[in-house]
Amino acid sequence: MNEHYELTYIVSIKYLENDLVKVGNQVKEILKEATAEITKEEDLGKRKLAYPIKHIHQGTYLVLEFDMPKENLKKVNDQLAITNEVLRHLIIKKKVRTAAEIAKEEAAKARLVKDKEKEDAKEAEETKEKIEKQEKAATETVKKEIAPSVEIASTKKDDKKSTLDDLDKKLDEILKDDVL
Repeated sequence: MNEHYELTYIVSIKYLENDLVKVGNQVKEILKEATAEITKEEDLGKRKLAYPIKHIHQGTYLVLEFDMPKENLKKVNDQLAITNEVLRHLIIKKKVRTAAEIAKEEAAKARLVKDKEKEDAKEAEETKEKIEKQEKAATETVKKEIAPSVEIASTKKDDKKSTLDDLDKKLDEILKDDVL
């Protein structure tokens, strides 16, 4: 009787796309030799490793789901362990999901994304309101600090004007006195 398994393995970042395909084919060949039927393939992409493995800090994570007899599991595990291109691997027994379960998970993911978008929009609105309040408070503070300065400047201007008028009058008086 076949069991359903998931294989996650890490390939060094030094392998380019073409080499990565070759490594993937090599892993698939190991599984086919063990009479495994691959049901799903997924490339999780390049990620930083939690700790260096053979002085390598990044790797490409790949996932395969397959059905295989339980007796062949040790053989596959041993062959993957001696494959140089595979830095680490993990095989777990997995429950086969029905189409309804998959659809339910997708709907849950969609809800989570929608909720996250709503939350982000709410945070953006709150941030905008907070910034507007800070700008308003800053404007009020500036008005309070600058308004007295403006009043002082305007009174000084008036004082200068009145002083000039006074000087003109005095000058006129002096000139009249000298001329007469």
